Amino acid sequence: MLHKYFEDISSELERKSQSVREYFKTHKPSAGANREGMVASFLENYLPDKYAISSGLILSKGGEFSNQADIIVADKMSNSPLFGEDNEKIWLVEAVYSLIEIKTQLTPSTLRDSLEKCRRFKSLPREYASDFGRQNIKESLFVLWAFEGPSPEKIKENVAQELAKIPRNEQPDFIIVPGSTMVRAGHYYELSKLGQENSQHRAKILARFAGDTDLALGSGFEVNELKGNALLAWLVWFSSWLHAAGERRAALDNYVPQDLIWGRVV
Repeated sequence: MLHKYFEDISSELERKSQSVREYFKTHKPSAGANREGMVASFLENYLPDKYAISSGLILSKGGEFSNQADIIVADKMSNSPLFGEDNEKIWLVEAVYSLIEIKTQLTPSTLRDSLEKCRRFKSLPREYASDFGRQNIKESLFVLWAFEGPSPEKIKENVAQELAKIPRNEQPDFIIVPGSTMVRAGHYYELSKLGQENSQHRAKILARFAGDTDLALGSGFEVNELKGNALLAWLVWFSSWLHAAGERRAALDNYVPQDLIWGRVV
């Protein structure tokens, strides 16, 4: 009955979103904050405690920042954010597994806005601590979560038009409309279809396409009409990726100038 359980949760999230629309229709920032809180609470309830569910900014060692992140999923067992006691935190990019953007509606304009944020996040340089634990995947996921959307066919049309302009390594990994549709694209789609880089599984698949990754991946994304099963399917794929990614940690000394004079020995 697990699928029924999450179908009920999906329906409850939709109901709460509609209540937010009604009661906060004159103040959209508050409505947005409430929807972000709903998703954050869902993740806190259904992801293991080793993952931090946060909001704020993401910083790379070169001083580049992400856009304001609605939700950040980070490795809190091996990292702590800057301004950790405040509501809005700063996470070093190497600590971050995923950035999740929350939208009320999935429209062409909100899709384009989210894709710009995705490209900025995906382009941040990363230099993980080299002596640390089990890290199998270095990429980070970008998820676009919209509470409402058009038909799956229209979503496919809009996504195809926008992703054609964007390199695969800068594309979102998931677009989800709970209770309706889920899209897999970008790094996640490539990994799910071809397997890890340098693996025998990947080599066998690519051999059938003369080594052409684009040809092997076809359109490069997949739209799934899952209705009440969309939320559970996304959670299964998202949490499975988190587990496979392993630990990750930022090396703090990477964030200071190499020629910094720390002080003196007395």
